[in-house]
Amino acid sequence: MAAKDREQLLHFYEDMLRIRFFEEKVRDVLLPGKLFRGSSHLAIGQEAVAVGAIHALREDDLVVSTHRGHGHAMAKGLDPRSMFAEVMGRKTGCCRGKGGSMHLSDAGLGFVGENPVVGSNTPMAAGLALAAKLEGSDRLVAAFFGEGALNTGAFHEAANLAALWQLPVLFLCEDNLYAISVPLERSSALQDLERRAEAYGIQGQRVNGMRVMEVYEAVSRVAQETRERSVPSYLVFDTYRFEGHHTSDKQTYRTRDEALEEFRKRDPIHILEFEMIDDHTVPIPLTIEYRDRIRAEIDEAFEQALQEPWPEADEALAGAYAEGGE
Repeated sequence: MAAKDREQLLHFYEDMLRIRFFEEKVRDVLLPGKLFRGSSHLAIGQEAVAVGAIHALREDDLVVSTHRGHGHAMAKGLDPRSMFAEVMGRKTGCCRGKGGSMHLSDAGLGFVGENPVVGSNTPMAAGLALAAKLEGSDRLVAAFFGEGALNTGAFHEAANLAALWQLPVLFLCEDNLYAISVPLERSSALQDLERRAEAYGIQGQRVNGMRVMEVYEAVSRVAQETRERSVPSYLVFDTYRFEGHHTSDKQTYRTRDEALEEFRKRDPIHILEFEMIDDHTVPIPLTIEYRDRIRAEIDEAFEQALQEPWPEADEALAGAYAEGGE
């Protein structure tokens, strides 16, 4: 494999590890009885989608995410320290501690933000894409959402308008099989989710969401077409979340053995490691070095965020209302 490919694979590997270790840390400190109370929606197992898709975009392309968006935020460039600070409500967080785990955002990096209302980000993405088109820009807007969002009216309204107005938006569905606790076969009359936008003239494609290079290549292809023709695209990534819907989820809807077995077979980080090692692209000691370095980086970012100050009481309403002009 060419040196360039090796460099790209290691870059993807590094980003996937950073997301995984960040979310494991959040899980460990937010679980009941741990350092902080509350819940967070983790995407452990879905790292390949975030990394592969976002790295297939241009730096000036915009991304809108969901309640399960830590990976998207980090892949778009948000700093782990500011993300930890935000999750813990500290004033140095990316939203000054006011947004928390489900409202991370950084407009300067093109990460418009997470939106915890299921499906709500799809019409937002269409609106942003309309703005880009009216500005004469060729940048794209990527909207990530779970398969549960396909059953919302917001998605269908967004898909209809995106097709009608020929908007440069990428609809990226992460099918992790469970909408909260409801399995796909009990929530969708049509199991071929890639066909859900056909009524609007949008032909969907299905992609293995556990292989980062397959994600990267698929999004690269449709992004080029979307950018050149200014038309919406729709991809469905087959993936699996190894944790519950949120950190307080007791997961009575599936067995522990199911999640463990899926983890052993489909962990996207292990899949990439095995591929790099088996074809001699990367030696085993280097993967260990990456794991140790990234884990230490995440641990340090957490400890630094832990020392950050809480917001002052008189800052509670700052930024909550638009300021009037003269």
